[in-house]
Amino acid sequence: MELGQVALLAVVAAGYGVPEEGFPSDEERALVLWTNAARVAPKEFKSEYSAGGCSLADFSDDEKTAKAPLYIDLALTEVARVHSKDMATNGCFQHESCDGTDTWTRIGKYYKDANGGLGENIAMGTSDPKYAVMSMWMCSHSGHRANIMSGGYNEMGGGISGQYLTQDFALGELKEGEPPVRVAAEYGDAVYADWGDADPPARLQVNVDGQRTNLVIFVGEADNGVYYQSLEPEGCAPWIVEWETASGDAGQFPADGALLAGDCDEEFDAGAQIGGGGDDDGQGGGGAGDGVIALPELMCSTSGSGLAGLASIAMAALVLRRRTVGPRA
Repeated sequence: MELGQVALLAVVAAGYGVPEEGFPSDEERALVLWTNAARVAPKEFKSEYSAGGCSLADFSDDEKTAKAPLYIDLALTEVARVHSKDMATNGCFQHESCDGTDTWTRIGKYYKDANGGLGENIAMGTSDPKYAVMSMWMCSHSGHRANIMSGGYNEMGGGISGQYLTQDFALGELKEGEPPVRVAAEYGDAVYADWGDADPPARLQVNVDGQRTNLVIFVGEADNGVYYQSLEPEGCAPWIVEWETASGDAGQFPADGALLAGDCDEEFDAGAQIGGGGDDDGQGGGGAGDGVIALPELMCSTSGSGLAGLASIAMAALVLRRRTVGPRA
């Protein structure tokens, strides 16, 4: 059966992972991807932590414990980018909107389950999603790492505008049959995809314009980890990640259309139908891209409700008590 041509599951029909009005962008998918890499394998990024001035000795036992990857929520993605753009455009750096709108009021305008558990991290000074996650937020003692590693969240949205980045986390109502691949993203010269299921994948491949290649484990465990494969397309090429579970469910990320890599004018082709091509079981890889990153200036985190303080040069944040999660109606 040619995945990418046939919708196999309800989650596929629902369009999971398909961008809506440009949310998320390639960089915002990568922000979710590296957040999930930290969650599934918090002990495996020692060099990145060292670059950020911390080590595993700074982590609590819970922060060292692997968690399931988070699902992308488009409403959280939109409000996260709105906040990053607000900060970049209007010159503030805070959890409230620059016009003073309360954090939770702002999120609630987009994410309608805002009475549940919520958290937010913000950063300024880099446009690299991996650096922001691994060497900034994961090296913070002021709540950023706790937000990323919280088992109380199952959804997130990442928003980027210039060198302003926002992560919004939530405990949301997940639908039955959510896919095991939460996010796939191009970063550097590779494609990465996470996996969270009761069993390792029966099949997990990147399909680039009809040519399939197995993804191989990057970090974490086979049933709760991040996989990758090199991606060096000629010109502009559509790509998807195809998956199949041990129980026989199957699908693709994004659920419809295809992401675009290489020399492209767009990031997504809604009408792409990718099929054909033989399996290529090559294990060749490409690592994450490590660009030259300017020293980040600011970062801040919060969880719960109420006001958050301004960060100062280097790192500073006011951590607020998490909002109590009550029963759902």
